[in-house]
Amino acid sequence: MKLFNIFLCQCGVGRTDSIDRSNSSLLAVPSDIYRYSRSLEELILKNNQIKDLPKPFFNLKRLKRLILKDNDLCYVPNDIGNLTHLNELDLNNNGIQGLPENIKFCKNLQVVDLGNNPVDAVPKGLLQVKCLTSLALNDTNIVELPASIGNLNKLVQLDLRENMLESIPQTIGSLTRLEFLDLGGNHLESLPQNIIHLANLEELWLDCNSLKRIPSEIGELRKLEILDLSDNQVEHIPEEICNCVSMTHLTLTQNYLQSLPANIGNMKKLEILKMTHNRLAELPASVGNCTAMTELHLGENDLQELPDTVGSLTNLIFLTADKNRLGALPASIAECSQLSILTVRENLIPSLPPEFSRLSSLTVLDVACNRLDYLPGSYRDLNVRAMWLSDNQSKPLVDLQQDTSPDGEMVLVNYLFPQAPPDNEELDGFGHTGMTSESESEAESSPPVNYRESKIFFDVAPKESQPLFRHPTPTPKQLKVLKAQRTSYLAQENGATAIPSRPAPKPPIGYEEEEESDDPEDAPTSPLLQNGFRMGADRPQVTSYSNPLSSADVSISLSGGQIKSNELVMDMNRGVTGTAL
Repeated sequence: MKLFNIFLCQCGVGRTDSIDRSNSSLLAVPSDIYRYSRSLEELILKNNQIKDLPKPFFNLKRLKRLILKDNDLCYVPNDIGNLTHLNELDLNNNGIQGLPENIKFCKNLQVVDLGNNPVDAVPKGLLQVKCLTSLALNDTNIVELPASIGNLNKLVQLDLRENMLESIPQTIGSLTRLEFLDLGGNHLESLPQNIIHLANLEELWLDCNSLKRIPSEIGELRKLEILDLSDNQVEHIPEEICNCVSMTHLTLTQNYLQSLPANIGNMKKLEILKMTHNRLAELPASVGNCTAMTELHLGENDLQELPDTVGSLTNLIFLTADKNRLGALPASIAECSQLSILTVRENLIPSLPPEFSRLSSLTVLDVACNRLDYLPGSYRDLNVRAMWLSDNQSKPLVDLQQDTSPDGEMVLVNYLFPQAPPDNEELDGFGHTGMTSESESEAESSPPVNYRESKIFFDVAPKESQPLFRHPTPTPKQLKVLKAQRTSYLAQENGATAIPSRPAPKPPIGYEEEEESDDPEDAPTSPLLQNGFRMGADRPQVTSYSNPLSSADVSISLSGGQIKSNELVMDMNRGVTGTAL
């Protein structure tokens, strides 16, 4: 039995102010609610399967709050005008294509939510309800915003996200009480200059449009706290935006910006600045005056350096600058005592400042895909939960060993050093990275990176390159064939006779078997044995192995199909056993 809540008014038995039958799988409005037509003020029927509103429904003339979101309504009858006491009407996420003009008789209506409905125009009757303070028309099919929207001069919140608007009428400036305006996800190419009159605006969402310029008048919005201009085509931010001294969140992600206003430091209250995926070549030094900043996101730009003033951001918690051209990080970052996440992967950084060991709050350090040879020895004092040194790293933290740098300083190394160039630096046929001519000249002037060389050598002459081809994925029957071939081959190599076994099943159609040949180079092999060298007379001879961190060399000799040493026995036929060097 479905549960529902009925809240009884204290005025006496038989009177009900509110009924909530949400999530009750109702197919129609329950008939028993009509008995409360003289007292019912709030009716909540959200998340059901109601398809229509019968005529008796509109006898609930004392209704003030009607919540019908998440149902299957396709239209609203003209009788909606009988609910003259209605304050809030929520019809979100139905199949409604519009509201009847009689909605204008709901003179006390203040909050209307028509979002997520196939509405193709702002209902005309709704534009005559002068008491409206909140109007949600998000995720609809509205193509044009009528000039009469300016008649709703008591609006505080206006949500027009995810529509097909191409322009905003100048009359938007008449909404002087507006505090929240969401125009994200439309097709806007410009903003009206009358936006200057929205003096009480606190949140302005303009993301996911086609805006190319921002009017300088936006600087007059002194109460603006949140501005989102992400995913547009903006090439320039006017200096006047820095007059928005109440700004706390500024999002400029995915635009064509090459610079920020020099006086961005005037935004003393700025807490979050997102500049990811632009063309930013320089970060203004005045950013250090934004002492309230907690998040600074600079990834995927053209930055070559960060200003020392970043160290003045003592409340900074997140600092991201991935995929830039940073050649170094300022040591002043160590003064950001609250810094928790520092990520600078895919840059050109050859070394990290040892002062970072003072970042006591640091939990994540991501320096993968740079040009590091080692980490400063002082980084042993870091209490990080994750330190990413490579894309191939299998776990957040890896063991580090002490070593001595060419300068005689104690450093930390492991098998992930030295780092390889970032994956996004494509190599040409001569081994050069895909840099511009300017960056190539800088790379030539920088000292070369000394990569550690392998101490294992093979006395094998290079063979001519052969075209690669792909073998079909073996089926279980094919695997049995391959196993039988391998057993026979290994027995021949050891001078023994293969153990008789059941006849191998016939390979399925599509499996190609090489023709026999007297040439030892063409001896039968299987894909499972093609591991870079052949088992036989041309087996590679290991001459010596030298541990780069030890002065002692370990000699390895080959005899009878085994490589032997003091602590290592490698059976070429059975794998590797014993203790690794």
